[in-house]
Amino acid sequence: MPTVCFLQHDDHDTPALIGEYLRDARFELDVRRLDLGDPLPAAGELGGLAALVALGGDLNVDDDTTHPFLADERELLAQAIAREVPTLGVCLGAQQLALAGGGEVYRRESLFLGWNPIEFAARDALVRGLHPRPLVFSWRDYACRLPDAALLLAEGDAGGRTEPQIFRFGEVAWGLMFHPEVDKPLLADWFERDAAVVERAYPGGVKPLLEASKRELLRSAMLCGQLMGNFLAAGRLRER
Repeated sequence: MPTVCFLQHDDHDTPALIGEYLRDARFELDVRRLDLGDPLPAAGELGGLAALVALGGDLNVDDDTTHPFLADERELLAQAIAREVPTLGVCLGAQQLALAGGGEVYRRESLFLGWNPIEFAARDALVRGLHPRPLVFSWRDYACRLPDAALLLAEGDAGGRTEPQIFRFGEVAWGLMFHPEVDKPLLADWFERDAAVVERAYPGGVKPLLEASKRELLRSAMLCGQLMGNFLAAGRLRER
């Protein structure tokens, strides 16, 4: 059975819907808990993987001192780009991918939280057939600046500043600065665990964000399904 390796950074940022879609497509999930000391795949293992997925997390890209595996993860992602291993970076994983590809990541002035539209700057195989202005869920303190080598696919207004939301390095390595994997249990966990953060950062606090999430989760799940179907096809995962 072909294997997709997930790089997980904490208890609360799990493969969720992305993992469900891949299991349904008959892929084996190899989840590496980097925060618990699981080893990264060795360079020689990359060629044997169907794909590599770097998930989100509470830590940040500049936490190398307390989480030294972050630097090793960036090196692995750089090798994945160079070797054209189908790769997906989600939120923190996308920021790691941006750095691995030669971009920059910087702390925003405030937390970017909630359901917001993105608009496409270009189209490729990953975003083929997606709604022209989908709402996506974001929860991040950081944004990125892409190098010339990256292809910007989608961007969005984030508090008066336009920021990259989807980008690609090489032929089959994509970064998603939002969370397409979220489902109801995952968001319930996040909102309960970080209720104080939501109260400070989101207008009106937890209640209106919960209501917005109830409205948007089904559409978000459909978007995730489209993205994963496109990822399987664009990365030729079934052939690996």
